[in-house]
Amino acid sequence: MNKAEIIGYAQRVAEEPGPYVQQWKEEKNVKMIGFLLTDVPEELIHAAGFLPYGITGGHSRLSLADVHLQTWACSFVRSSLALALDGKLDFLDGLIIPQTCDTTRMVLGIWQHASPLPFLQNFRMPRQVERPSARHFLIGEMARLKASLEDFSGSEIPEEKLRESIKLYNRNRILLRRLYAFHAKCPGVLNAKELYTLIRASMFIPREKLNKLLSSLLKIIEKGMQPAAEDRIRLIISGTLLEPLDILDYLEEGGAVVVGDDFKNGLRYINDDADENSMPLEALVDRQLKRMPFAAYDTVRNKRRFFLAKMAQEKEADGVILLHLKYCEPENFDYYDNIKTLREAGLPAMRIETEFGTTSLGQMRTRVQAFLEMLGGEFYD
Repeated sequence: MNKAEIIGYAQRVAEEPGPYVQQWKEEKNVKMIGFLLTDVPEELIHAAGFLPYGITGGHSRLSLADVHLQTWACSFVRSSLALALDGKLDFLDGLIIPQTCDTTRMVLGIWQHASPLPFLQNFRMPRQVERPSARHFLIGEMARLKASLEDFSGSEIPEEKLRESIKLYNRNRILLRRLYAFHAKCPGVLNAKELYTLIRASMFIPREKLNKLLSSLLKIIEKGMQPAAEDRIRLIISGTLLEPLDILDYLEEGGAVVVGDDFKNGLRYINDDADENSMPLEALVDRQLKRMPFAAYDTVRNKRRFFLAKMAQEKEADGVILLHLKYCEPENFDYYDNIKTLREAGLPAMRIETEFGTTSLGQMRTRVQAFLEMLGGEFYD
């Protein structure tokens, strides 16, 4: 396959994963366990003999979810529940929900009532991750989740099998990070829309298949490596989730390149690896505890506002765009501190509010255009 074929395949899977997922289930004769993004340890799901499936929200009738959730609840969770109620997640045999905010803490019971599945579990993460008890707690929670997966599969997860899954997923993250770095250097060869489409598709495609595709893609595009034009505007984009992907088109039109982010469906998803030389369960715990901060998972020693400013400075960014998912309370809490710290660091920053299924693309394009023009860029129709 050439570059266009690989990226085209990833795009088709990312836009309509259902038929592909059903095919993989039948070919492998396995069950599929979904998870809300993105702190769930997929390695455990894989080692248990299941196919992991990242629920990324999507085009669904939000009115279906509004019967069960307030309209001011997080639109990602509402959109995800609406997909299930609309029959678009019927291929799932189970679901794991990480408790990262108030909405995710309470939605499992609603999901169980509205769209029941044979396997439904929360994944409870410690809030004060720097306390000595946090690691002990998370080891116990990881062991509980492992035991529940073993009960559902009917067999234990061998330590060696979990080690193999950790190596497989580490390899996947390494490949995606290489593509991420390649985009920052050569956006003309791999643009932002292509990069984030590959990251999104990785949440659906079996890793064994995906890693082969990504390895082939890297070999192909590295032959066409060209340095970025000097007049490219270097941007950090930040938020809970990158939604909608259309904003990447507007950035491309304005001559901008994305050099960093902290999205759960972006760099944060692929940024850290699990130690392959440690005990497997503890390696997954330590990976979770050291992950980069986001609105609902901040730490005292690595506060998000300082993390963003440091990232922007290290990446030599010209500005920062904060994508604020409407009704996301953690983002509301973070916004003032984030924008204040970025501006004190001399970084122009702008906030854009988004919502699954209802974002005004015309208004977004106009605001992106104005921001990039302020930074000295040109907008091309």
